[in-house]
Amino acid sequence: MKKILSILLSVLFLSGAAFCASGKTDILTLFSTKSNADNKIWVGTFQLVFNDMKNNIIKHNIEFVKEKQTKDLKGLNSEEFTSEMLNPSSYYTSYGETSIEAKEEIKKAIKEKFNETSDILDSMDWTKGLGKYYAYAMLKKEFEFLNEFDKLENSKFNNSKEEYEYFGIGNDSDKVLDDNLAVLFYDGKDDYAVRLYTKNDDIVYLYRTDKNDSFDKLFEKMQKQSKKFKGNRFFLAQDTVKIPNLNIKSERKYKELCNKQIKGTDIMFSDAIETIQLQLDNKGGKVKSEAAIMTKMCALPAVDPKEKPRNFDFDKTFVMFLIDKGKTQPYLALRVKDLKDLTK
Repeated sequence: MKKILSILLSVLFLSGAAFCASGKTDILTLFSTKSNADNKIWVGTFQLVFNDMKNNIIKHNIEFVKEKQTKDLKGLNSEEFTSEMLNPSSYYTSYGETSIEAKEEIKKAIKEKFNETSDILDSMDWTKGLGKYYAYAMLKKEFEFLNEFDKLENSKFNNSKEEYEYFGIGNDSDKVLDDNLAVLFYDGKDDYAVRLYTKNDDIVYLYRTDKNDSFDKLFEKMQKQSKKFKGNRFFLAQDTVKIPNLNIKSERKYKELCNKQIKGTDIMFSDAIETIQLQLDNKGGKVKSEAAIMTKMCALPAVDPKEKPRNFDFDKTFVMFLIDKGKTQPYLALRVKDLKDLTK
């Protein structure tokens, strides 16, 4: 009887659903974020826009006034993921002052580079204004398997009532499909992993496990088990593989980062959003993800009844200094006590 490698993607499986923190698909902030959600997904797009906002707009780590840094915010500031971890052909980024022209330039760029349109740009305020900046990113990937896998019979997933579409290699599949993958390890009927080969530069790993650790821990464990594995890494004639079709479309708004004054500035995030689309079938896969952060000026602080009003009225004797930009010595100084001969 054939050894069955039923690759059930219990971490990612979903047939298209919106983000819900306690529900179907939890979009995680970081590769290292801990979450007990049954279905969770992470992509590096939001980190790309956070990096640009931190390094090119704010110019220092992003912390909020009167708030301690959360683990996720510390992780974002440490830049766990950067653009150097991507092929330049896979992503597009832009940042600067908001304007309708900037939005149209982004639309033109993603159309030329990816033949894509944006799902989020028109939903944000691009009018110019004091303290209004943006950082935007799109990640787009498409890959094809070396050979098209066979479409398999519909079947259940995790003892579900519904049946779902699957693809893979069955008992009667052409032997050429064996070249589509290699075994990382097989440590029992519920603990195994494979690598799927593509015609592109992309590598697809599938890891069957019930553990619900953070993604960085799961990836580390998979690699360790692969190094220890002493069995046959070739996909053999008696082996089979079964993978569910995926069609995920999710969105997350990072409300916890918005409407809080950023230390050392007079601005705050007005919008912080990330979208993820993932499709997987017997031919290959597609990934499209967008992220954006927008800023605005902080609202004027409320009057503190404990503080006396301060009136900065220069209607009595005062002194003025003028200093050239980049210099420390004033090039003009003025003292005014009598305006009689100074305003004509």
